[in-house]
Amino acid sequence: MMKKRSRFALKPVLCILFPAILLMSFPAQAHFPWINLVDYTPNQGAGLNLTIGYGHHYPLDGFLKKDALQSISLIGPDKEAPAIKFTSELELQSEEALSQEGVYIVAAQKKDSYYTKTSNGAKRTSKKGLDGVIRCSYSHKCMKAVANVGKGGRADTVVGHPIEIIPLENPANLKAGDYLPIRVVADGKPFSGDVFATFSGFSTDKSTFAYATRTDKKGHARIRILRPGVWLIKVSHEVPYADSTECDLESFVGTLTFAVE
Repeated sequence: MMKKRSRFALKPVLCILFPAILLMSFPAQAHFPWINLVDYTPNQGAGLNLTIGYGHHYPLDGFLKKDALQSISLIGPDKEAPAIKFTSELELQSEEALSQEGVYIVAAQKKDSYYTKTSNGAKRTSKKGLDGVIRCSYSHKCMKAVANVGKGGRADTVVGHPIEIIPLENPANLKAGDYLPIRVVADGKPFSGDVFATFSGFSTDKSTFAYATRTDKKGHARIRILRPGVWLIKVSHEVPYADSTECDLESFVGTLTFAVE
């Protein structure tokens, strides 16, 4: 019997987004990446297909190309990591079928990079040797996604990114009105700071989110699931760069995407 098309299959790029009833906007920030799964609840025995979104407008903006990624992996229910390969400059697919029921975590990291703003324009290098430097940052941009095959299971896999959002409950067990508990770590330590979340179709405006909260001293927070659909959680922070002659700031951005019925 053919499986009914998943409610969480990625819609075509030209789809009509749900209207935003209430917008929550925040100051302009750097581009951030996220994982777009074509299906967040694939059939057992199917492959996993995805793209890497990049920009300010979730879920429809730019895409990261193959040469921009530092790493990507797929962690299955048995903690093994089946390979993921690029099938084009923008599209990726698991090399093996998802043969087991359970949770699959996709984890990826953009190549770390310098970005120096100067009076003569932006440079993709450190600030050493440059004139008219305004600010230099060195960025770590990390992303994860949760896919459920069949019954599902635990989703709190830790992958060891420089900044990481860890769901403490499988989103597949939630419904609208519930809270998703998360833990955020940065450089292996509890992250204390702002957490933003939104769902696909909430808004087309730049860096606009549907929900905001803060972590506690242990890095814990809760995200209210306002409606069913595909969700994104985002965290970011900055610290002084270790060598101030090389750069000014070290920035960290982490995202998590998942689906809730």
